[in-house]
Amino acid sequence: MSFTLSPEGYFQRDSQRFIPVGANYWPASCGLQMWTKWPEDEIRRDLDLVKKLGLNTLRLIMLWHEFEPEAGCYSEQTFSRLEKILGWIEERDLVSHPALIVGWVNGVLWPEWKKDRNLFEDDEMALRSTNFASHAAKSFLKFSRSMLAVDIGNELCALPDSKVAAPAAVIRWCGEVCAAVKKEFPDVLLVAGNEQAQVNEDSGWHFGEQPGCDFYSMHTYPVNQWHSIRFDGMSDPLAQTLLPFYTTIARSFGPVMVQEMGTILARGEMAGAYLRKVLNACWDAGANGFLYWCMRDITATCPPYSKFPFEGELGLVDANDQIKPGLKYYFEFCQSLATRPAPVRKPAEIGIYWPRHYYDRENLLNPGNDPKGLSQSLIVSNFTLRQLGFEPGIVRGDLDLKEQSNFTTIVISGALPTLDEVIALKSWVADGGRLVWHGPDVYAWGADLIDFAGAEPIEFHVPEASLEVFGEHWEFAHFPRNIFIELRPGKAVVHAAESHGYPFILRNQFGKGTVVHCLGQPDASFASQSDKAALRSKWNTWYRGMLQLAGVRPPNANAE
Repeated sequence: MSFTLSPEGYFQRDSQRFIPVGANYWPASCGLQMWTKWPEDEIRRDLDLVKKLGLNTLRLIMLWHEFEPEAGCYSEQTFSRLEKILGWIEERDLVSHPALIVGWVNGVLWPEWKKDRNLFEDDEMALRSTNFASHAAKSFLKFSRSMLAVDIGNELCALPDSKVAAPAAVIRWCGEVCAAVKKEFPDVLLVAGNEQAQVNEDSGWHFGEQPGCDFYSMHTYPVNQWHSIRFDGMSDPLAQTLLPFYTTIARSFGPVMVQEMGTILARGEMAGAYLRKVLNACWDAGANGFLYWCMRDITATCPPYSKFPFEGELGLVDANDQIKPGLKYYFEFCQSLATRPAPVRKPAEIGIYWPRHYYDRENLLNPGNDPKGLSQSLIVSNFTLRQLGFEPGIVRGDLDLKEQSNFTTIVISGALPTLDEVIALKSWVADGGRLVWHGPDVYAWGADLIDFAGAEPIEFHVPEASLEVFGEHWEFAHFPRNIFIELRPGKAVVHAAESHGYPFILRNQFGKGTVVHCLGQPDASFASQSDKAALRSKWNTWYRGMLQLAGVRPPNANAE
């Protein structure tokens, strides 16, 4: 056994801390055609450069169609080349991290024999997947001393197949492929290569349901269109919170590695500033390794570089082996980790609520949570709380609230909990917790919520509200179920009513604690204009006001 995970979620090599820092790799002259072109001298020179630059880990993408060109027939030549590069990596005391079943990288690249069969639901494809995984694992085993982990696939949650397959089929496939690798290579660590779609949609790749995987991965780039929320480039502070927040979410379920990241554009000063913010924040969030996309610029003119030339410009180093000026900080950061102690992950005092049923496809128990919309609200909440000086964590609705970290305050930013969750929150507040609840579900107003909130529903109204509160004027058009519910207060005190006089913000002392709730979904309203940075000071105003009603004073009380 060589690589393991410590109880704290960090890699160990022979019981010594090991932090993988490196890049994803293709040779410059051929890029994705590496396995067919196979420029041996160039590859060996690149590996020497990796060593010289102080990096230690390379992720290798095994294009499935190159390794299994015909169904059930493996290319001895390609597997021989795989073992050569794994050997060259080991000779240089570097570490390999192969990605196994890959039909998606810079676009779709499935073997022709796959045809239109779904990778996860088709029995033949499931057999082909596990057989291929088993065959490859025999090659991996020869390099166990230098293999960090096996990635069962690249950006699996981005596959069209995963988005149409039943989530249960995706979960089953994950478990079967992992089991096939482990049967041949029992001690290897496993991960499923995935990106922000684990948060922003239901692709079947759920946190908490990736059987056989030992840790999670996260890939993210500061490109507006690749996220559920809009922002204005990598220099936007909102963009700089995304990868760290996704890492925080994944870390609440298990160890997590930033397996792919980058700036895409690297010609300006913005890239270095982005990396400085994001890398350190991911480290503080508990990331256990960092791999850039990609090691070097690609000069090849074959697809996809002929169609999308920018794909050749994503390297840490240029065609002359020089580090790009805007990316120098990546190397500084990586070198600092050799002596930097693991972050002291202080128990967060304030937590953002992740509901028990976050994912919605084929989940009859989900009361209405939609990952795309909810992720927008969670991102807004995380960003705003950080602007106010908090370091929020994730509170999971599927776990005992009283056993999670040191949370004294929970923010529900649009999530819809089930009755069991409402009862758990009620008990937690009664014991002294403070809850800020944006948008209690219209369908949740049963006896427990009425008692908890100190108010009862009496009428439905159109989903719009205009009010003056916290020294500002507000217009809201986002409400649970698209309904504005009118409440009649009992024990609760109305802090603000909208223009028709209907209560909008109410505060209730419940047991030893406090619950403050507003009937709209302000995070969703803020998210609808998230790229307008000038409006974000109002997010701070709203959150500061709601928190103060709950008895919480933000550390950065003067944040605009």
